[in-house]
Amino acid sequence: MTAVVALTVGAGGTAAATTTPEDEQVLRASNYKALHLGQSEADALATGLLVNPQPAEGCVYYSMPVSEGRSNLGGGVFVEPSKGVVVISGTDQIRTPAGIGIGAPLDDVEGAYPALAPTGPTGFVFDTPAPGGQNGERFRFAVDEVNAVSDFAAEAADTGTCTTS
Repeated sequence: MTAVVALTVGAGGTAAATTTPEDEQVLRASNYKALHLGQSEADALATGLLVNPQPAEGCVYYSMPVSEGRSNLGGGVFVEPSKGVVVISGTDQIRTPAGIGIGAPLDDVEGAYPALAPTGPTGFVFDTPAPGGQNGERFRFAVDEVNAVSDFAAEAADTGTCTTS
């Protein structure tokens, strides 16, 4: 899908600029821009969307460039040695295709993703199969004390040795 945006040029003229899905700040079932779940670390690094590598349990954790927005503490991109990219977290500028992002009320998440279910013992983390996803990709949402999304991510069904939660 390509969107056309009108830009003002001089005294009332317009010029057309196009944006492609790679330009949009939308976290899909298996990718964000050119970054894909299952992608090798080398290919993921080549996208320019990974900065500041840090060792994590069973994997390497990367931040996204500041131009992609701010992640919640602990959010980012996780790369497992044998599985490649296994988690892509959202930022304050990124949304899911349903428009859900950081700050969205839990009620909106439940409305957008009817299969949403709590996961883990805390009651603050939920996941759902990612619409359009293949191979078991899921969206995971964490909410804060007022039931607003504080973090979200697209995750591979198998994160291998990478511990992300």
